[in-house]
Amino acid sequence: MNRYQFNKEKLEFTRVRYNVKTILKRIFWFFLASIGLALIYYLIFGLFILSPAERELIRETQIMQSEYKRLSGEMGPLNKVLEELEVRDKSIYGTVLHSRPLDVTEDADISHYRQLMEDPSFALAYHADSVITGLELRALWVTGILYQVTNSIYDKLDSLKYLPAAFPLRTPSMEAMGATTGRRIHPFYKIPMDHTGMDFLVGLGTDVLATADGQVVNVARSARGKGNVVEIRHPYRGYSTVYAHLSDIFVREGQYVTRGMTIARVGSTGMSFMPHLHYEVWQNDLVMDPVHYYFMDVMPREYRQIMLTAYNTGQSLD
Repeated sequence: MNRYQFNKEKLEFTRVRYNVKTILKRIFWFFLASIGLALIYYLIFGLFILSPAERELIRETQIMQSEYKRLSGEMGPLNKVLEELEVRDKSIYGTVLHSRPLDVTEDADISHYRQLMEDPSFALAYHADSVITGLELRALWVTGILYQVTNSIYDKLDSLKYLPAAFPLRTPSMEAMGATTGRRIHPFYKIPMDHTGMDFLVGLGTDVLATADGQVVNVARSARGKGNVVEIRHPYRGYSTVYAHLSDIFVREGQYVTRGMTIARVGSTGMSFMPHLHYEVWQNDLVMDPVHYYFMDVMPREYRQIMLTAYNTGQSLD
């Protein structure tokens, strides 16, 4: 860029021409200023701004310091345990082997152990050690078996959700348990007839729950027989469940349901003596006794009481 200066005598701007000395002087000062700025930038970035590598080193240093503190804290209890083991070792030598422990060094005399082998107490200690070793091996074997059983259980956890193993009602009372499968007196014909499910004596409008995950394969509404019915097929060992004499139905054919989901309400449709739920469990087209499929919701004492009530009720409600 050219520089101009006002000439008062000529009343005009004249171009200023620099000599070599002035140019070199300016170049020198420019170079010196550049070095100063570079030095300032270096100090700022070096002292106040950390590079990713420096930040990573600082983080690793902090982790190592915390780990060192933790290990230092654990050394105290470990040293105490070693001291206690040393005391117990000395007491065992004195009480059982009637000797004192040998300090094992490079110059140790192993004849001390030969003397111990001749001591009668040594045979007892050796036998005890053999028994303990045998028990440890058996414990390892049992642990392996339990590990295999645990893996087998975990492998089948997903399939258990398809097993109808819960009540079709929300915490029914013992008074609600009615007749189960078998020959029962029909409430209308008054003659023994095959009963294919279990009755639950509950109020009209009580929620009916799916007892396992599955797909609704049949929704029927009728004024005869079992009345309004929902049938669910469970993809596990050919199980299916039937819920009969319903009032309101909340599911449709083809719908997938989960255990505990409300699928309908208790009613008195079809040939029903009074409002109740008729619940059936089928496996591969065979009638199963629902009494044996509540194990996820009952304890052994309750299971026994349910069996007594269900088997001793001679008349069904449908």
